Amino acid sequence: MHYEEGDDLVASSMTYSVKEMSMRNVRPVLLSLGLLSTVGIATAADTTTFNVKIAVTKACTITAASATDVDFGSVLSTSTANADANGSVTAQCTALTPYNIALSAGSNAGTANDVTTRRMKNTDALVTTNNFVAYQLYQDLGRSTVWGSTSGTNTLSRTATGINQIYPVYGRVTNPSAGNPATGTYQDTITATIIY
Repeated sequence: MHYEEGDDLVASSMTYSVKEMSMRNVRPVLLSLGLLSTVGIATAADTTTFNVKIAVTKACTITAASATDVDFGSVLSTSTANADANGSVTAQCTALTPYNIALSAGSNAGTANDVTTRRMKNTDALVTTNNFVAYQLYQDLGRSTVWGSTSGTNTLSRTATGINQIYPVYGRVTNPSAGNPATGTYQDTITATIIY
C-alpha cells in the first residue's frame, strides 16, 4: 500500500473520529446502566421490634413408679443382728427450685404420725398378737438421720437440677427378735411427699 505525505494526518483523524464516535455511543449506554442500577438500589425501609415470651412456672413430681421398696428379705425370728435394706425415691423439679421430700410415719406407727414409732404389721389377719416388727428409715448410709415428715427438721432438703434425682432410702430393723414376732410376712406403707 502506498501513502503520500499527509496520509498520516488523515488516518489519524479517521482513527480519532471512530474512537470518538465509539465513546459517544458507549457513554450513554453506560450512563443508562448506571441510572438503572441506582434506581434498583434506592429503596425505602423501616423496622420495628417485638418480643417472644413464655412464663415458666415451677413444678415437681414424685411418683410411685419411680419408688423402689425397702425389702429386708427373710430373717430368723431369733435373730438379734440388725437387718438393713435400701430403697429409693426419685424426684424431678424445675431447675434451681428448692424442695423437701417427706416420708410419712407409715400405716402402722405405734403413735399416729410419729416417725420414731414406725412398724410393719403381719399381713395374716388371723395373727392378732405379736404381729408387729419395728423399723426405721434414714437419709444417710450410716443410718443416723431419721427421714421424717416435718419440714426443716427431718425431711430431705435439696435444690433441683431440672432432671430426675434419685435418693436412697436406708432402712433398718434393730434386733428383729424384739417383741417376739410371730412367723409371717410383715409390711408397712410409706407415703413420700415432695414440698416445694
